[in-house]
Amino acid sequence: MRLAGTYHPIPFLLKRLKHYLPSVSIVNALWLDFDKQIYTTNEKKPLNDYLKVKAQNIRAKCHVLKWSQHSDFFERSTTEKKQLSIEDEDAMNVLSLYFTSPIDGQKDVIMITFPSHVFLKNLNTHFKGVTSHEKHILGSILSSVLLADYEKAIREREFLKQVEDIHQKQVLKIKQLTEDLKSTEQLYSSAIRNILNDLKLKLEVNLGKEFIFSKEVAFKLAKERLSIHAIEEAVKNAIYLAYNLNLFKQKIEVTEDYFQLEKLKEEPIHSSSTFVVAHQKVLELLDRYEAAAIQVSEKGWAINGKNMASQLHPPVTPPAITDAVKKNKSKITYLLQQYPDKWSNIRKYIKPISALDERIDNARAVS
Repeated sequence: MRLAGTYHPIPFLLKRLKHYLPSVSIVNALWLDFDKQIYTTNEKKPLNDYLKVKAQNIRAKCHVLKWSQHSDFFERSTTEKKQLSIEDEDAMNVLSLYFTSPIDGQKDVIMITFPSHVFLKNLNTHFKGVTSHEKHILGSILSSVLLADYEKAIREREFLKQVEDIHQKQVLKIKQLTEDLKSTEQLYSSAIRNILNDLKLKLEVNLGKEFIFSKEVAFKLAKERLSIHAIEEAVKNAIYLAYNLNLFKQKIEVTEDYFQLEKLKEEPIHSSSTFVVAHQKVLELLDRYEAAAIQVSEKGWAINGKNMASQLHPPVTPPAITDAVKKNKSKITYLLQQYPDKWSNIRKYIKPISALDERIDNARAVS
């Protein structure tokens, strides 16, 4: 079903007239459409400039309704300029109804030609038997009924325009959110590629192979929304799996098939926080050793394991420092790589730590 608001009000009324006046077959109309062109029911195309001037003269009139003898808008009228006779009045079977255009405020017009016989007062009577008073009543009733439909079409159109505007705003908002999401995904994928590259470089040094990630890997990891710890574990597992299955290749391509993410998805939420806490303890240990080394230096002593051990709170033995470094070797190596500007004293003077730092420097030189 087509809504009234999808029509211009005049074409909508022409359809409604078939319901109100089924016996009327001749109807003409003149209106300014939404494209700012003037149309009539007899012309499918907009009026030419000559007829447009005549049409605007008709539309400029302030009538509400008018009875006449003419069913053509552009037929020259002579009866309006002289005193009407009874015969003239009987011949006036054409009713013109005027409606204020929502576009320019002038008049749109519908012209209804009544047949010689009409159905009035429950009698099938000849139209010339209808008095001027009865014509006025008939015209007023039709004008009121059609005006209600005319205004209904206008209101519905305004409502549909509002709905369309709201829908368009929603479409634009969804489009903006989609673009924002796409941008976020690109940033997230870029961060994942950085993680992939960092881990790849480290494992290439340890395993003596060159690893190449396929383009789909970063997308696969980004799609899964994994924690950083889970991503690192997935990458390490994938590289080791690819290494074991391609032992005699120097360049190994790591495709998405090597990534087994099901178990990582099932990990408890606190697993990544446990990883951070474990590194935090080693971070604090290195900070304590560095603080003790600074105290030794301020006292003018040589920085070594013995003197540094005496400045710790509580004091420990030098072998205890060596044992702590060996016990946390992998975490200390990781932190030394992540923070190259920290712990300058213990990197240089504490042998177990300086040995780890030297390995990192050698690995970087080789890569």
